Formats: sequence, C-alpha cells, structure tokens
Amino acid sequence: MPPRSESQPAGRTRGPARTARLSREAIVNAALTFLDREGWDALTINALATQLGTKGPSLYNHVDSLEDLRRTVRMRVIGDIIGMLNNVGEGRTRDDAVVSMASAYRSYAHHHPGRYSAFTRMPLGGDDPEYTAATRAAAEPVIDVLASYGLEGENGFFAALEFWSALHGFVLLEMTGVMDAVDTDAVFTDMVLRLAAGMERR
Repeated sequence: MPPRSESQPAGRTRGPARTARLSREAIVNAALTFLDREGWDALTINALATQLGTKGPSLYNHVDSLEDLRRTVRMRVIGDIIGMLNNVGEGRTRDDAVVSMASAYRSYAHHHPGRYSAFTRMPLGGDDPEYTAATRAAAEPVIDVLASYGLEGENGFFAALEFWSALHGFVLLEMTGVMDAVDTDAVFTDMVLRLAAGMERR
C-alpha cells in the first residue's frame, strides 16, 4: 500500500465534488428550474451560474448571451405548452375539450409561474420570425378544438386569442391574490363554460 501524501488529510481519499458537466441542455433545464423559484427578472447569467456551482464565463461556452438563453427558454416553454394542450385535448371536442384545456393551462401557470411568465414576455408578432411562428403554433391545439364549433380560419384564430386572453387575465388575478376571498375554482369553470356557450352561438 503506497504511503499517503502528506498533503492529504487522514480519512479523506477524494477532493471536493466537481460541478456537473455543463451543456446547453443542462443550462436550459437549470434556467427553467431557476425561473419557477426566482422569477423571470432574476434570471441572469451570473445568478444561474451560481445555481450550477460555476462561474458566469463558463456558461458562455454554451449560450451566446442572456438573450440567447432567455429566447431558448421561451421556445422550450412554448413547446411544453403545445404538447400539454395536445395531450389533454386528444380525443375530445367542444365543451369537454375546452374545459380540459383551460384547466390544464391554469394548472401549468400555477405550478410553473416563472415559466408561464416567460411564455407571455414577447408579442405574437415581432422581429423574431421563429418565435412568432412558435407562439402562433401554441394556439393551434385550441383552434383545432374550436373547429368543432364551426369556427375556422381567421374566425378560429381570433376566437382562440379571445379565449387565451380570458384565461390569462384570470390566471394573473389569481396569482396576484386579487381573488383570494373568492371560490376561484367555481368562477373559473363558470367562465370557461360561458366562453364555450359563446362559441356555440357564433
């Protein structure tokens, strides 16, 4: 057995744990977790690097800038929301689909407040064609359901936008505590059914 090095204390055979190997995927995943805990405005390269147990410059080997990271995070969130809406809407039509999608959307916002904030940070139209296309794609699952009410084409898109506006407004009021004294579950269900009834009449 070789003698222990004088610089190595007794009972210690390994040095401190190393930081997990960084990659773009690992950084984006960490950013998503960071968002839900700290919020959108707190997301910076240095703050995220601290969470990852490294220094800010190390992240620049995998992301070009803070804006690059934030854009990538937004695109990931949009993809997650599209997948969620497609899953809950599969095999459903009309009121059944609308209520299920609305409930899933509300649940996502409450369970992932930071990610939800990222989802609503940029306009539907803008200087980023890929992002614009992605945000419009997020409406497609709802538009598909609205087609079962006979709303198609431009009418379907605007109806989906109206539907989203109602859900977003409700979620924000809940998250800011404005409706703490109200049975929000009952109000939410009633609102969604009223929206569905309006689609039926249109």
